[in-house]
Amino acid sequence: MGTRNSLNKAARETLTGLNGLSDKLVTLDDANTLTGIQTLSANLVANAGFVLGLQTVVAAGSDQAGAGAITAQGGAVVLCSTADNTKGIRLPVLSSVSVGEVYLILNNLSNKTLEVYPGSGDAINPVSDNGAVTIAADTMLICIAQDAVQWFSGELPVTAA
Repeated sequence: MGTRNSLNKAARETLTGLNGLSDKLVTLDDANTLTGIQTLSANLVANAGFVLGLQTVVAAGSDQAGAGAITAQGGAVVLCSTADNTKGIRLPVLSSVSVGEVYLILNNLSNKTLEVYPGSGDAINPVSDNGAVTIAADTMLICIAQDAVQWFSGELPVTAA
């Protein structure tokens, strides 16, 4: 009788463990959407395209406070086609994003520069706190949240037509 009870107890514990496991698995197919922050403990391998969200931001103002705001959303491609050599757009404050978030800022005008500001109190390397980075016409600035105080940035060169 003891062996039978032990087997029944082991089977119940196994079933309990398997029932709890279903809460920890995520299966994705074409119809699924994940929301919120997802944490991976290993590499993410995409066998299809990986697409960041797209934001269109209107350049505005002539300083950090008046610049058009980029919305924090876990990284994005940011399209700006309203640059005029003085107007700007502003990255989210670093306290509202995760380290490693990437924003690709595209200045989509062929003859105007764009000012890109950090959020208040933050910096875009290599510029000091609250200072703007000027990006060339028809190019892109990549900004990565490096830590709690600084965006790491790099401007891609303009390609010849």
